[in-house]
Amino acid sequence: MTWDIKQTVNFYLEEFQPPKIPRDLNRIIIGAGVHVVLMAVLTLGLVLNWYWQSHRLQQVTARHVAVEQQVNNLESERPPLKLNQALVDERADLRSNLESSQRILRYLTQQELSTSYSFTEMVAQLSEQDIRGVWLNRFSFFSEGRDIRLEGFTDDPAKVSRYVSSLLARPGYKDHAFRFVDVRKAEDSGRLSFRLDSRVQETSETVATAASEPLTSRRIMQAMREGRP
Repeated sequence: MTWDIKQTVNFYLEEFQPPKIPRDLNRIIIGAGVHVVLMAVLTLGLVLNWYWQSHRLQQVTARHVAVEQQVNNLESERPPLKLNQALVDERADLRSNLESSQRILRYLTQQELSTSYSFTEMVAQLSEQDIRGVWLNRFSFFSEGRDIRLEGFTDDPAKVSRYVSSLLARPGYKDHAFRFVDVRKAEDSGRLSFRLDSRVQETSETVATAASEPLTSRRIMQAMREGRP
């Protein structure tokens, strides 16, 4: 009988295991790897977006160039725009007449016309009239404001009716009515001249030729400049 001494070794012990990375360091490495992957994906997305934006910009630029070329072709085919000098002069005359009438109206509304009666309210409401296409050139008051005559220009006879309706709706003119209306083509231009009078035609002509002239804006201005009442 022999006695053999046997020795056993447990290779599952930690001292026989290969070295391992610490758990904390392993987490750090994994986190760094995840961040690197995310950065790579983000960089790839930015590169793809840059290429797409570049391609889109090229398309928009090409379309813009094509539109500009079409516009240049249309401009080259059509003659240059020229203003009608007659219409320009007519507009200048109308603007000058309008400014002159507005100056007279503003002056009259700021001055006391008479100690016994005043047309301030009527003139003020007349200045508030704003019908596009109707230009008041002259106005006259007779019989202390009981009779009125208006003269001016228009580009459409229908607008004179709207002008009259708007004027007669104001408090200062609610008791007035125009019994004579005359609309005709002006001789010096293509506009239409109109004349409105609260008197009948015969009375209007008779008073116009009488020795005592009507109280008009021109006479009022002249009298104020000369210092006469």
